[in-house]
Amino acid sequence: MSTIKETYSYQLLREEYILFKNRKLAELLRRNNRYKDKYQGERCFIFGNGPSLKNLNFDLFADEYTFTVNQISRNPEFPKLHTNFHMWSDQRFFKLDPQSAGDMELLEVMKNVNTEGNKPIIFYKYDAYDMVKQFQLGKELNINYFQQGWYYISEKHDVDFTKFTPAFSSVVHYLICLAVYMGFKEIYLLGCDCTSIVTIIDNYLGKGENAQYAYAISANEKRRMEKVQQLTKVRDELQSTIRLFDDYERLLRYCTARGVSLYNATNPTLLDTVPKVDINEVLGRQ
Repeated sequence: MSTIKETYSYQLLREEYILFKNRKLAELLRRNNRYKDKYQGERCFIFGNGPSLKNLNFDLFADEYTFTVNQISRNPEFPKLHTNFHMWSDQRFFKLDPQSAGDMELLEVMKNVNTEGNKPIIFYKYDAYDMVKQFQLGKELNINYFQQGWYYISEKHDVDFTKFTPAFSSVVHYLICLAVYMGFKEIYLLGCDCTSIVTIIDNYLGKGENAQYAYAISANEKRRMEKVQQLTKVRDELQSTIRLFDDYERLLRYCTARGVSLYNATNPTLLDTVPKVDINEVLGRQ
């Protein structure tokens, strides 16, 4: 039986071979070196997409370093945030049909991450490369790429965004690793309600309008989500939800081992594996 160390070493060799064969991917990942430790010692706020964000004043974070994900630009308050970094990791976002109203609406949501006077650094998983090229998103957006590997996060191994990252079930997990890679020493989570399983169940039952998100769901997006949801088995989604919490616990150990403080400032939240803090105290409002 292979040891964990041997398994990890095998994965590294596997990745090196892939990067050797795919020169385009290797070059795109090498560019991420410019972000290594660039924000050493700073603090940042990572925004999920949970409904708790509806009660949050985005104005308070305009001068903070912020990371956002997925379709948060649907939130009418989003432009006030002046987000610095944005990420897309779920490949189900990356196969867009020009004949689909829902897909074309999603394409506009991607473009709307740019707001007046603000053009954030955007990270797509490499799976999106063909879509970005097809719709010429690189002409409008400041796009970078990352690629996931096949191993779990471990405090023993540094995550290097010039190579493959661990595999995660949530885009927020990737952003925590990216923030550590960039040198941030305090990371606060917001909008990490961890109620996505409720939305998944509603999608299976044709009730996508009840989605647990930080924004309202349009009729087109409801149909798109329900269609996409059928591509995944219920059992796989339930297993992914369990892993969601396990990975937060692993990431807390990863951060602690590197002297990085990770806190959950979401309220309310089901996430209890990351230390909770009051966002008002963090921002000095009490």
